[in-house]
Amino acid sequence: MNAALFSILLTVFFLAFGMSFVSPLVPLLLKSIGASTASIGQIQTTYFLSFTITTLLLGRWIDRIGSKKIILAGLTIFSLAIFLMPYMPGPKLFYLIRIIQGIGSAFIFAPTEAAINIISPPEKRGANLGLYGLVFAVGFAFGPVVGTSLYAVNTAGPFILGAVCCFIASVVLFIGFAETKVPVKKTEFGFLNLLGILLIPLTAALCYAFVEVSIASFLSLYLDNMSISGKYLGIVFTFFAIGGAVSPYPAGLVADRWGKRPVLSCCGAVLVLSTLSFNFFQNYWIICLLTCCIGLIAGALYPVALSLIGELVPAHKIGVANASFTFFYGLGSVIGPLITGWVLEVSSIQYLFYPMTVSASLFFLVTIFSWLLQSKNQ
Repeated sequence: MNAALFSILLTVFFLAFGMSFVSPLVPLLLKSIGASTASIGQIQTTYFLSFTITTLLLGRWIDRIGSKKIILAGLTIFSLAIFLMPYMPGPKLFYLIRIIQGIGSAFIFAPTEAAINIISPPEKRGANLGLYGLVFAVGFAFGPVVGTSLYAVNTAGPFILGAVCCFIASVVLFIGFAETKVPVKKTEFGFLNLLGILLIPLTAALCYAFVEVSIASFLSLYLDNMSISGKYLGIVFTFFAIGGAVSPYPAGLVADRWGKRPVLSCCGAVLVLSTLSFNFFQNYWIICLLTCCIGLIAGALYPVALSLIGELVPAHKIGVANASFTFFYGLGSVIGPLITGWVLEVSSIQYLFYPMTVSASLFFLVTIFSWLLQSKNQ
């Protein structure tokens, strides 16, 4: 591992650690200052919309000025936003704070992933992006227990600590990361052509976000409807988190050895079977295993799809390509809970996994269609 990659991974660890203090506490903080359930949902959607719109405008800037300056700006904006959260007098200002936080988040993730793609040699790109997914998952896993414990003692404490971790991340990046300069060239294809070339990675990002955010939003309700609550409900989510943490790096290694398209196709097929199986099995431990399986696939899907971008576009278009990937992730984060919520509204919570199955099926069909098209052209 070279110094540039190590500094980025260390930056990502401190960022994830800081984020994990805050993420589970935002709804509690909003409730404590008088926000309704509807307002809490709207404020969450505001964050994802801000994140998604910003990434749409970010790609050209990554290619022109590089990733480092944008990441440092994002870390500054993000840390300031979470530092101010506990001092908001009411829910209305939280809309503004979440918009600012969404902008900062977009400034962090798209250029970070572009930087890893650029500095990684082709034969290690999948493994390096798998390490990125692993480090983020490990960093995020340690914070919630500390954050919730500290919140019970001091409401502002976890938010201040999260902001400090983001500041440490910016110091690590500023000192340790030397950016690889990529000359800007006139591209041989337009934006619509770029979207066509990136069809598989973009649909992977959309599918991944659709499934992940829908599970985060509604799985607890699904389990509660089955009379699964308390520590048993928490165990199911732990299985999901473990699956997401252990799979990115091995999946990246396999993708580097056997090809990224076959791995993504297998991920799509297994995701279809896993989400569909929830409709036929009601045993608690089978549900735990299926949830872990979805976590495994989700953990593999994201880094492998990201690493495929480096094979499909030249280095001077990595910024636009990664920003497009992040935009589709944000789009999936917005439409996933909206579509799933609508389906549940007109049916029942028992139909939770049907929209996810449809999303996974569409992604799987895209991978197969792309493979057949490539074989025909060859």
